[in-house]
Amino acid sequence: MNLKNFFVTIAFIGTALFQVANAAEQQIHTTKSGIQYLTGGIGHEEVIEMRPHAKKFTLNLIFSEGEDGHLATAININIYNTQNELVFRLKNAKPMLYVNLPAGSYTILATNNGEKLRHRLTVDASSNQKIILNWKEASSTQPTEQAL
Repeated sequence: MNLKNFFVTIAFIGTALFQVANAAEQQIHTTKSGIQYLTGGIGHEEVIEMRPHAKKFTLNLIFSEGEDGHLATAININIYNTQNELVFRLKNAKPMLYVNLPAGSYTILATNNGEKLRHRLTVDASSNQKIILNWKEASSTQPTEQAL
């Protein structure tokens, strides 16, 4: 291999690595009503990519299941304001969901494999709040509302 081919090969490898890195980068989405959100956290790399973005959002949700707290995927989320109006909806959220909600009081309704959890919270626009929603092992005595 001559020196020219070596540099061309290095350039192609560098370009390919740059494209893979950009493809893996998390993308912030915006709903029609203007609420920004970011979801991810499947695999170690996605968790690492999401962490620096956490403080940019007023609400950080983590979804887990079971006593060991294994990350839960494909969560359906509805967030309602105090007038019971739907302000945010996402189907098939990944284990980590960051949402920029305006200041106010909300009710989260999260569904995992047909089992629902409900959580009430108040959002302060100047701070960041982390909530872990955990679906315990399925049992006939599991409450439908869980205070966290």
